[in-house]
Amino acid sequence: MKLIDPLTLASTRDLAWLSRHIAEGMLLGMQHSQRRGAGIEFQQYRSYEPGDSIRHIDWKLYARSDRYYVREAEQESQMHVCIVLDTSASMAQPSFAYPELSKLQYAKCWIASLCWLLHNQGDRFSLLALNDSGSHYLPEGQGEGHHRRLALELQRLQAAGHWPDKSQLASVWQYFEQPCQVVLVSDFFERAQEISAFAARLHGAGRPCLPLQLLVEAEESFPFDGELKIRNPEAAGILEVGARQQRDDYLRAFAAAQKQLAARFAGQECPLTSVTIEQPLEQSLRRFIGAHSRVG
Repeated sequence: MKLIDPLTLASTRDLAWLSRHIAEGMLLGMQHSQRRGAGIEFQQYRSYEPGDSIRHIDWKLYARSDRYYVREAEQESQMHVCIVLDTSASMAQPSFAYPELSKLQYAKCWIASLCWLLHNQGDRFSLLALNDSGSHYLPEGQGEGHHRRLALELQRLQAAGHWPDKSQLASVWQYFEQPCQVVLVSDFFERAQEISAFAARLHGAGRPCLPLQLLVEAEESFPFDGELKIRNPEAAGILEVGARQQRDDYLRAFAAAQKQLAARFAGQECPLTSVTIEQPLEQSLRRFIGAHSRVG
């Protein structure tokens, strides 16, 4: 399939179209989900309605009746996947190679594409976006209409502030009272491991939390030279440093922090998937799904 270039991800204003294009292209090269076979029993026919997938049309019945009918199936179990998106200020960080593309925009495209794959599996999905200005919640649902609502909600989100504190998170735990699989999308820019603590609490409550970490390439390689002015997006003040003098110290500290973050999630049997936003979105989706066999 033809990969979507980063500038398209940055400039798209139609997340529903983009995510379907990406997901359908991926599905052409993937085996059908096992959920399409075992655990699903034929229930009944109904007339075709606009928006139904043509894959569900019974063409033999059409040949006999000259009318379109859709086969409805009954699933023994249907998964609810809750996508938790970090919308704190650090998620506004743009790529140095593609300044038009930020972590948050990449996350929006990634989430919309993942949810179209979930839609094709027949799963339900919801969205919870968090920063200290408040939470935005799209309740669980399924189908193309729900996917369009998800895309519109994603498009409205902006990055600002910090991750919520404990008191601000008190109202969101209600969304996890029913069984669900959680996908946590963040850069894990933490002041005191507060995002990791959120995931640990979900794990303790029997809500596995699958983490996707979004970085820009420069965070991994520190390709800078000369004098730098470094601004913390979630704090006041600017720090001036020499790039060469700081590179080795930075890379050691970054590697140690990444190792600690990966170890925390490994202890919860939810391996960390870390990707750069310069990486083709299709590849990061495959890596994430491959790390967890399947989502849902």
